Amino acid sequence: MLFYDDFRSYVAAQTRLLDDLEAANIPEVGVIVDVFGPAENQDMAANPGRHSVTQRVPELMVDCAGIDGDRHRGLTRPSTTREGALYRNTAVAIANRRQLFAVSPHECQLLSQKLQVEVTPQLLGANLCIARRDGEEFYLSDIPTNTYRVIGDPDAAEMPRPPVATLIQYLQQKGCSRTGRALATAYDDGDLTERFVDNAEFRRGILCGVEYPADQPTALRAGQLVFFKFPVGACY
Repeated sequence: MLFYDDFRSYVAAQTRLLDDLEAANIPEVGVIVDVFGPAENQDMAANPGRHSVTQRVPELMVDCAGIDGDRHRGLTRPSTTREGALYRNTAVAIANRRQLFAVSPHECQLLSQKLQVEVTPQLLGANLCIARRDGEEFYLSDIPTNTYRVIGDPDAAEMPRPPVATLIQYLQQKGCSRTGRALATAYDDGDLTERFVDNAEFRRGILCGVEYPADQPTALRAGQLVFFKFPVGACY
């Protein structure tokens, strides 16, 4: 978790982000175009450079603990160096909101252009690939933190209540060396690790937590609709 130095810095950055949203081409409703499950061997030591690479699957079974069979599954997780600003790099138990990773096709295309190799959702470690229904360009990374992704059936005319699933955006995923190593391993090019980190800023995709369902798993599949809902930040 990264923090702004002070409130003034926060306001300035958020103002720039709001200006950028004008041109972000974010749809009211998107569509899941592909789903990806975890690698067969998710052990980083035993399967270096490949443990994070996902694979296309017919469906993903999810509940509020995350994806069935995924190494990120759990209601809690140990803090890491990512949360060092809060917990001094000690592995304390914290709530797990890093359960699911999503990208758009255009994020993969842009990274492919920058790195001059094919960057697939699988190599990025994505679980969902979400697009506009009209195929126009847009980037999930542009969508604000805490946006709700309400999943409905392919023929849903409006947002279902209750939905198939509800995903809440936790954070934008920055470029990291582990994913860079996955690309370096796939293309036998050690330079790709650093090049990925340098080029993936703000175009890597987003992390989500699963709010619903909580009592039994549901299936996420290609073709399901994604209703983007932007919370007011207040309730009764």
